[in-house]
Amino acid sequence: MKIFWIFVVFVALLLSSSVGKIDLDFMRVFESSSVEYQIFTQIRLPRVVLAFVSGGTLALCGLLFQTLFRNSLATPFTLGISSGATLGAALAIIFGFSFISLFGFLGALSTVAIVYFFSSFLPSSSDQRLILVGIALSFLYSSALLIIYYLSDFEQSYLILRFTMGSLLTVGFLDIIPIILSAILVLFMALKYQKELKLFSISSDFAFLRGVDVQKVLITLFVIISLCIGVLVSIVGPIGFIGLIIPHMVKIMMKKSIDKIILPTFVVGGLFLLGCDTLARILPTVSEIPVGIMTSFIGGIVFVWILLSKSR
Repeated sequence: MKIFWIFVVFVALLLSSSVGKIDLDFMRVFESSSVEYQIFTQIRLPRVVLAFVSGGTLALCGLLFQTLFRNSLATPFTLGISSGATLGAALAIIFGFSFISLFGFLGALSTVAIVYFFSSFLPSSSDQRLILVGIALSFLYSSALLIIYYLSDFEQSYLILRFTMGSLLTVGFLDIIPIILSAILVLFMALKYQKELKLFSISSDFAFLRGVDVQKVLITLFVIISLCIGVLVSIVGPIGFIGLIIPHMVKIMMKKSIDKIILPTFVVGGLFLLGCDTLARILPTVSEIPVGIMTSFIGGIVFVWILLSKSR
């Protein structure tokens, strides 16, 4: 089965790299002095790798959050991490700072700290406290973002809008190294705690009775996942729907416990975003459609299909 997934990923990456608005002569791709070589190695290959890794990270983080919080509507953005990163990036644009991704990550990092700090004061179970505080922060950040958007000039408004739509534009592999490292960390943590996650999928009380330190596992995974999502959103923007629909799709297709679908969820999420980005690149439009719009449009259709499938 692992060989099958590796083969599928390899073929998908190769096919996606071979299409675009500029046709490549693959006889010259391996000539280091050719234009085809530069386009393939510096633009297309880094982009398809970024798309696959980002989609896989979003899908896996969605699966982990849905399991930990036992909420089928939980996403990597439920706790306000995406909103915090977007607000940080918008502030960087307004004040003319160059390091937009850095401010986006600082916005996500501050959100993690705020959620964890204020959740301790709410009279509820740990997981529900985190969700409540995260939702409140999301509304607060969204309001602040609207104020910034209203007060900004035309160029600033355009940059903020484009960031919120998500983008996989990249040159070379240097910029995507943080996302690759984040993906590796999320995969490692998910596999490390796969037995605990299987117990969490039943209930946190059941996990506690089986000897799991519920509070430690919850907080550890919450912090790691949130920071990794902060890194991702600060670089590619808030690409929605993947963390919501892909875990449900994999559960419907495979019908196995969570410890058996960790890797398939990552792969399917990566392939989904890769497919959306490839479609956005080849559509005959005046300018390239932002990938966040594609995922929301296709994701909405898929989500309706999931609801109909479950109702049957």
